[in-house]
Amino acid sequence: MLPPPEMVQNAVNELQIRVWDRADDARFRLTVYDPLREGKKVGGIGGLEFLDYTGAYAGLGPEHSVLEFGSGMGDGCEYIASRFGSRVTGVEISPQQIERARDRHGDSSSRGFDFVLADFLNWEPPHRYDAVYFLEMLPIIQDSRTLLEKLHSWLQPGGALTMTDIVAGSYLSDEERAFLWQEDSIADNLPFEADRLAMIRDVGFQDLDVLDITDKAVTQQERMLEESYRHKTAIVEDVGIEGWLNWVECAEVYGRMFVERKLVCLRIGARKANQSQ
Repeated sequence: MLPPPEMVQNAVNELQIRVWDRADDARFRLTVYDPLREGKKVGGIGGLEFLDYTGAYAGLGPEHSVLEFGSGMGDGCEYIASRFGSRVTGVEISPQQIERARDRHGDSSSRGFDFVLADFLNWEPPHRYDAVYFLEMLPIIQDSRTLLEKLHSWLQPGGALTMTDIVAGSYLSDEERAFLWQEDSIADNLPFEADRLAMIRDVGFQDLDVLDITDKAVTQQERMLEESYRHKTAIVEDVGIEGWLNWVECAEVYGRMFVERKLVCLRIGARKANQSQ
């Protein structure tokens, strides 16, 4: 008998907290943040380009209130607030990441952004937002439909949802699904693109703007692998040889799956209908 989804999600959350508690070590700094993010601590495949897309797609300005799901060390919130003038709230489940965010951005409230420590799936916002965004969070959510329903309800009429997402390609094997689950808690029922987009529409979003950014995922994994070897000594000194080997293995396996399109990465924008529609 399979455990209930909420029990599985609790286990996933605990694992993700352990993973992201290490998100400021040499692997992330030297292979992602410094070479790919201009030193900003923004993970995911979309990167800063995705944050620019979010601002443009949602038409963000000083009059708008924005929510980031999985805000990490807060650099994404700071980027949106400083670039578009919007008020941004970042919700993060990891106490360590929240502590880092508040240390890095001690004057955040005066600059238009703040942070909330909460499990997003069990959190209720104090008001509706004009935009919600996140990077590659749906693959680790066991009940992604319920999450999308929540996000839809948290948006103002006409509000925007933007995300990057990873979906299954045509030839993703059971063995590869098991690897994704073991390494990153990616749900073993990872949907195909058509099924993911249908779910987004079914919960009430419309006017989907979808771009395949798998080529960007390939480039990122290649660069991470290159930087991993370039900075091997520093990374091993920080996390040990096993930590380095695991990092390299994941970059190689993910890179191959993206090249073979067993995994597909999407950038998605969608809107909640206006009340008049």
